[in-house]
Amino acid sequence: MYKRGLIERFSIITAIAAIIIFMLPVGSRSNTSTAPKDIDGFFRALVGDWVGSVEQYTGGVRAANKYFHAVTKQTSSDTYQSTFTYYRIDKKTHAGVMIGTTTMTTKISPDGSATNTMVGKGEVFINPRTLKQETHELYEVLRMSAPGAMEGKGGGKVSVLGLAMDAGKSGKVSHQTSTWKLNNDTLNITQRLKASFHVLFFNMKYEIEDRLEAKPGDDVLGLMKDAVNNTEPEESTIFYP
Repeated sequence: MYKRGLIERFSIITAIAAIIIFMLPVGSRSNTSTAPKDIDGFFRALVGDWVGSVEQYTGGVRAANKYFHAVTKQTSSDTYQSTFTYYRIDKKTHAGVMIGTTTMTTKISPDGSATNTMVGKGEVFINPRTLKQETHELYEVLRMSAPGAMEGKGGGKVSVLGLAMDAGKSGKVSHQTSTWKLNNDTLNITQRLKASFHVLFFNMKYEIEDRLEAKPGDDVLGLMKDAVNNTEPEESTIFYP
């Protein structure tokens, strides 16, 4: 049985991150009005800075949106490295608060697939007033599913520090799937995964879903300022590696 609440997810992509948006310098951006037909073309079309928001759900319960700024560099002919900085909106001051970072390495294989390796750290809420630090290591294998679309499968691990009985020490991420769509300079990613934590004789499990939308740009603070004028759901205690 999947338990709601307990820990709020901070960023990926995930990323899990999960998260998971990839960019290069603006000047070299490819034309994304034409749907990429392979993975290398997909990543080349994501050149430049991008900003976006993340809707997060655990067991169907939604947390307040998170926001991110991501930048990617191509480090070799078949490898990209992306850095992601994540933010939340302070409910009292409406200021942007940085809550985590993730580095992702994307390696394109000769068979046309690609492997994403994501390593990061940040903060999580174990209740609305208590923050803890977390680290995560995730991976997924991507394949093209249609022009301008990819699908991924993977897994990984996550640790949350400072919980009683080391409850968050060795979390396992499994059954991770993602779908990617790029159309007219809009990137949409949906990521679903299962995370489990073993404590004594108990095994706590969570079903998590992230819905990301991003557009070219670097003004994440402006994006959050616009969001302040919109109504967001109350912050719920959601697990987020």
